[in-house]
Amino acid sequence: MSASQQASRPESRPGAEASPDAGRRRDRLVGLFLLAAVLFNPPLLGLFGVEGRLLGVPAFHAWVFGVWAAVIALAALAGRTR
Repeated sequence: MSASQQASRPESRPGAEASPDAGRRRDRLVGLFLLAAVLFNPPLLGLFGVEGRLLGVPAFHAWVFGVWAAVIALAALAGRTR
């Protein structure tokens, strides 16, 4: 196979990156997954299992839905193309 044919041929490896931004996007999403795993970890959730309230909402529910909304927003930002 000539050099020009190899240069025009796309990568045949599974998971090959089409651009450098795709690798950065993947890294951001992996980091976001790990952050969410830590934030939804039972020992950390136990800190908000108190009787306190935030604007009339139990602290536990406010934490879970607030972190959930933040993870969705960050995933949308990380998955955006420029």
